[in-house]
Amino acid sequence: MPEIQLGLPVSVASLTLCMQCLTRGRGVVGQETRVGVRNPPRASALMESLRAFGYDMATALADLVDNSIAARATQVRVEFSTTEGQSWVALVDNGKGMTEAVLHDALRLGGDGPAALRDQADLGRFGLGLKTASLSQCRLLTVLSRRAGRLTCRSWDLEHVARVDDWEVLTEADADALQIAREVAFTGTGTMVLWRHLDNAGEGRVLAQRIGQARVRLAMWFHRFLAAGALDLRVGPRSVRAWDPFWRKWMATQDLGTEFLGLQGLVKVTPFVLPHPSRLSNQELDLAAGPRGWNGQQGFYVYRRNRLVSAGGWLGLPELTNTHQTRLARIEVDIDQKADSAWQVDVRKSRVHVPPGLEADLTRLACAAREASVRAFRQRAVTLTRSRGGEITFAWLSRQRGGMTDYVVNRQHPVVQAALEAPSRVAVEALLRLVERTVPVGLIAIEAERDETRTPQAALEHDDENVVRAELAAMLVGLPKDPAARGRLVRALSSVEPFNRFPALVAELTSEVSTDGVER
Repeated sequence: MPEIQLGLPVSVASLTLCMQCLTRGRGVVGQETRVGVRNPPRASALMESLRAFGYDMATALADLVDNSIAARATQVRVEFSTTEGQSWVALVDNGKGMTEAVLHDALRLGGDGPAALRDQADLGRFGLGLKTASLSQCRLLTVLSRRAGRLTCRSWDLEHVARVDDWEVLTEADADALQIAREVAFTGTGTMVLWRHLDNAGEGRVLAQRIGQARVRLAMWFHRFLAAGALDLRVGPRSVRAWDPFWRKWMATQDLGTEFLGLQGLVKVTPFVLPHPSRLSNQELDLAAGPRGWNGQQGFYVYRRNRLVSAGGWLGLPELTNTHQTRLARIEVDIDQKADSAWQVDVRKSRVHVPPGLEADLTRLACAAREASVRAFRQRAVTLTRSRGGEITFAWLSRQRGGMTDYVVNRQHPVVQAALEAPSRVAVEALLRLVERTVPVGLIAIEAERDETRTPQAALEHDDENVVRAELAAMLVGLPKDPAARGRLVRALSSVEPFNRFPALVAELTSEVSTDGVER
């Protein structure tokens, strides 16, 4: 080994030597000839480390579906068994299958890296997905593949790797793997990826729950393939139906137009604004909410070769955060495969970073969508004019007092007037229903978010004691005439909102009523 005579600190000199050792053979750099020796990593240690890329059940299965699509599969099934101690998960496709040599290379870590030229249908990036995704969930990965009628097998068994401490892949299918292949009807051309020894994926109910959650996310990530009929995806006995984040089928969804960004126009951006929730049925509201709900699903949706890789959120762009009134804004972004490096697509293909040159344009388009969403809420919360003429009379009015905004029932509303003028219980019930259904939540949210430092104003909070005393006295008029019932209700005011905040006044009123309910 050459002597270190670089005059550098030991740590830097050692690092330099380590880098030399990773170089194979001899090479000439400028006028300097360097000598290298192999220094491979320990198989057992590195294999365990590769399990910690941050996959969950959904992202791991998605990586396998990517491989199936790259293999020209049109049908993909996820089968599983939740039997305690014998749980397994299998993904079966009808793709083109692999020869033994191709399968052997497919299980090599880092087979085709980011620099490799890939087919347009190839959703891979680092050559790690099949292995790291699978081993994040299990300790025994078996891949069976059939092409031209010939079945081949390769397995990574982490217990075996630990014993031999070498990159040794198993080449023969064991009896259990072949039995599972029969159970899931893996009979034709294609590939089956089998996970066993599910130490991270869980078993029993936990496994079933995680696979159920994965089904929902797969419907989102692969919705373009599913909607186009290019992929039939099943999880257990159920087909996965496409979940379109932009709900183009709704006439009320706003398409704000498409722009092509970047020097070569490699980024296609289309902002959408979904309809106001009041225009949707309860079922439509639930469906459009998505896996993370309305607030969590707002933002950018980044696609790579038609596969969704980032679903919602504002990609870390300055001053763009999730708010109640911007939750209708969803922005479609398509990046070309040539832009992979610029967007820093990660190993799991679930996170991207905006290239610096695109931040300003993406922020501009995001602001346009967010403003349109805010307008949709504001228009539902203020007085509108009907097309046939005449103003809509709302049950609530806003008013400004001392720099604060509060909301009062509109005394001019016909239903309110009827309740005030008629002693009928029917009229009062109608009033209550009206009040319950017309609270101006949208406008309240907009006012609250306009000044996030403002403390919410409670009822009667800024009124003096004389006003509160008058309110209490007015309530006495409507109380039952029966003395006992009247007394009980007066004493109960100490725990009734908003009078519970005025204990002295309630005590004063209570003292005016005798213990048997007779007023003094």
